[in-house]
Amino acid sequence: RRCRTRVTPLLPMPDLFSSTSSPEADGTGALPPAKARKVGSPSIVRGADAALLAAAAMKARWSSLVLVEVTSTSPDYIKPWKMHSQRSCKGSGFVIEGGRILTNYHVVQDAIDVRLRKHGVSRRWRGTVLARGPDVDLALLAVHEDEEGRGDSFWNGVTPAVWCSTLPALQSAVHVIGFPTGGTTISVTQGVVSRVDCKNYRVGSSAFANSGGLLVLQIDAAINAGNSGGPAFCSDGSVVGVAFQSLGGAADGIGYLIPTQVCLNFLAAVAGGEYKGISDVPFLARELRNASLRRRHRVPDDVTGVLVTRASSHSALGVRVDDVVLSIDGKKVGDDGSVELRESELVSYEFLLTGKQRGEPTSVLVLRGGERVQLCAPLSQLPRRLPRNHGFDCFPHYVIIGGLVFVRLCCPMLEDKRSKGHHSAIYDLVNYQIARSFPPADGGGEGGEVAEILLLTEILAAPLNYGYTCHAWRVLDTLNGQRPKSLRALHQMYRAVPDGAFLEFVFSHGGDQIVLDATECRQSEPDILQLHAIPSATSDGLQGGGEEPAAPAPAP
Repeated sequence: RRCRTRVTPLLPMPDLFSSTSSPEADGTGALPPAKARKVGSPSIVRGADAALLAAAAMKARWSSLVLVEVTSTSPDYIKPWKMHSQRSCKGSGFVIEGGRILTNYHVVQDAIDVRLRKHGVSRRWRGTVLARGPDVDLALLAVHEDEEGRGDSFWNGVTPAVWCSTLPALQSAVHVIGFPTGGTTISVTQGVVSRVDCKNYRVGSSAFANSGGLLVLQIDAAINAGNSGGPAFCSDGSVVGVAFQSLGGAADGIGYLIPTQVCLNFLAAVAGGEYKGISDVPFLARELRNASLRRRHRVPDDVTGVLVTRASSHSALGVRVDDVVLSIDGKKVGDDGSVELRESELVSYEFLLTGKQRGEPTSVLVLRGGERVQLCAPLSQLPRRLPRNHGFDCFPHYVIIGGLVFVRLCCPMLEDKRSKGHHSAIYDLVNYQIARSFPPADGGGEGGEVAEILLLTEILAAPLNYGYTCHAWRVLDTLNGQRPKSLRALHQMYRAVPDGAFLEFVFSHGGDQIVLDATECRQSEPDILQLHAIPSATSDGLQGGGEEPAAPAPAP
């Protein structure tokens, strides 16, 4: 879950962060020389001074902290002609070089209004979203141009955060700073790096639709709702990661940071133009620990690797089914799919593929039919069986025919709470066909595009469809014996059926059938739309073979 853990109280540290409370302060906030202070032994003096200096360096970084207040609304993918109710949320962010603010994507997702407040300042500045990265849960913000010139500049007194140049070691101290639930002021929690791992950033019902695992830092400092997007500083005051998730339930003291390397890759991609996402892992593989399986694929005893079970024909890398992946970029792959991150630290091989910048070549050594084959090519995003993110690769499209509501299956539908009662009807389709396969070489759809999976989600009651029910989502197989490859194709097929003919819909998983009179469908359409307050029988972009609508503009 995102930023939901038990609140851990902090130890008070008033003497470390207040220069005016110290009797030795000279009134300017500067600390006196150690020899002038009346304290105990020299070792205690040095230790106290070091703590004060470290605290002062940490406090100087607080000026980069920003409270992010968001108002948002999102489309209803189950009833695509509607919008969800407006909602508000708060998160954290921090200023980086170039007059920009970094936060989590899920903080500003579907934002229609963004307000920014600096630490220690009550004024709110209007913000705008410059770039979104849903696959890495990062977003880039800026102060809206209309705000500049109105009173004090947002940037007065702000010091941009500095990135840590290395991956932190285990047991390294971290301070997570933000505006979490439980209060309205800044919160600081302290802990250590507990683990460096490779993790799926996507959560919920659509967690399977990820590009691959990414590096993640696990810490034991408390991370709560509202910490999302806030920085985590190491002992020298540089940023080691961005808070974005925590593990709730029975687990305690498990929070996650997006490490510096992932953040810098995102920023580099944004600087190069429009952000298009990380590269997909172009194959699925299984562990290769069984002796019989190893002999079947002619793997020597002293060789380790993983067996490819699915491979994308759209990838330029050229990995094939039954290849044994031995190494990636020179790093040896273990029989369990692990590679060495650092000495004595193993993580999944996937981070070697997803952690690269677009266009960067990848070298893979495979065992193919007992022979070693060296492959090398840049990776990219691959065609997807299911659209993943609203405004990027999916939009709330629909077609209504005789009261039958058809939509395209996509991740936002599965993430909707109302899908729980219908998800079992498509469980096998999602988990055994979509999640464990790649689209065919020709895409299976129109013009080489990936064929859409069309669902009947609802039957709007009308005299012509009396006797038919829709208790669960059903996958449309054919209309009058032909398989529609997209919602647009379904609409065109319906319009091409002459008056007086019948529409015969056949659905997968049991061959359920619905038959309607085409003439009655057209005649009843205005009454059905008016009764249910639906503006049109099809969504914008599907009528007349028009183009897909453009992605929504960034939030103002």
